Amino acid sequence: MDNLEIQKGFYHPVCNESEIERIFNVQNSNDHLLKLRADTIVDHMRLFRVYRNKAIQFGEKWSLEASFQDLHYKSVLQKLGRDEAQLCGGIAFGGMFSNDPNGSIFQTDWGIVSTISESLQFFLKFLHLAVLEFEQEVPDYVRLNALRIAIRVMLKTETLDFFMDPRGIIPNSIEKTIASPIPYQMQFIAGHEFAHYLLGHLSNGRLLNQPIFHAISPNDTEYGSLKVFNPSQRDEFDADLQSILLPSYNSFEKSQLLEAALLWFGCLELFEHVKDIMFPTGSTTYKTHPSARERFDNLLTNVPTPQGFETTKWSGFLKLVDSILPQLSEDVSVNWEHYEFYGSVYLDEPNSQWRGPELIDRVDYY
Repeated sequence: MDNLEIQKGFYHPVCNESEIERIFNVQNSNDHLLKLRADTIVDHMRLFRVYRNKAIQFGEKWSLEASFQDLHYKSVLQKLGRDEAQLCGGIAFGGMFSNDPNGSIFQTDWGIVSTISESLQFFLKFLHLAVLEFEQEVPDYVRLNALRIAIRVMLKTETLDFFMDPRGIIPNSIEKTIASPIPYQMQFIAGHEFAHYLLGHLSNGRLLNQPIFHAISPNDTEYGSLKVFNPSQRDEFDADLQSILLPSYNSFEKSQLLEAALLWFGCLELFEHVKDIMFPTGSTTYKTHPSARERFDNLLTNVPTPQGFETTKWSGFLKLVDSILPQLSEDVSVNWEHYEFYGSVYLDEPNSQWRGPELIDRVDYY
């Protein structure tokens, strides 16, 4: 067996045959994105195990490329005018595992690629469980553990094996409530990236080298880098607004997107708060994005109020976020190790209503 076949063998458990050929003979930006996805998974054992299990379950129909989400991008394209959609159609897009929670848009030898990290959906799911109201009561300790899981996902300390080990049992009615805003949140972020492109915010003079993905574990190091576009702070505000205003959304769609985006920025502020405590930076440090609170205020102030949108509801939401911030500060201070260790955190103790039986790694799942 020659060296090339040995190299291809590493990808067989997570890719189909045609995908492996594309990875080793990149012809366009979609092939390049596929290679980034596959390389990141193959080089991170936890991700590799998750996707190997997915591939086994799907059998002959398995496709690594198809397993990544792109509906949120397509939903934006369908609402753009013909010229704008045609321009954005030249961008390769879809999910991958990356360090940037805001989504990123980067330059390759084959063209521009826009991605949103797949781990974002897990962050949103557990933070929604922590902050949203439900008809069924959620114990405070479950909300706190959900908050910890969400923050840890963003810190790269939570293992991303939720497909095999879901961290607990969430009642169906609550599951539906926490899942409902996520497609709109992803669509807002996808629209934000398309808006950067359509508004002319991208230029080669604004390219920065950034690591692709870094999961904190004893044997893990920074993996690869991308030439990421770095728009100005003002451009970020404009892209947020035009993500909602540029596509031809009706009033209901605009209201859903605006509410989802405000919820997203409230959740993001909680993560930013923890990150600032754990990794403080100087006042002169350059920021790639405005703060989540600034972006929240920008949307609430400058997006024309859609029909059915309740402004007062979101003033109350900010009060909730403000009430959680000091609790987070205390929890990080007292329980620093809960955020720092690499592994898994659960909603409750084993054999409880919110956890179910304990799942043993390499025994109950592999």
